[in-house]
Amino acid sequence: MLENHDYNLLETITVIARSIYRYDTYMKDLDKVKCETCRKIWQDFYIQRQKELDILIKELHNHVESGLMKIEKT
Repeated sequence: MLENHDYNLLETITVIARSIYRYDTYMKDLDKVKCETCRKIWQDFYIQRQKELDILIKELHNHVESGLMKIEKT
């Protein structure tokens, strides 16, 4: 069983990774309509979320390496 704080890290990583994937899809969709304003919005969000994801993955790695994250069978 995961502790709440570890679950929260994993859940948030999942949510952000999915949003990054969607933003990439949204930008591909814009190839048809050529709206550069929308492209800039999705690119900015993509970059921002990628930074957030990097921070969370680094913290998750720290939890694993330091032994803070304990995984127990239920």
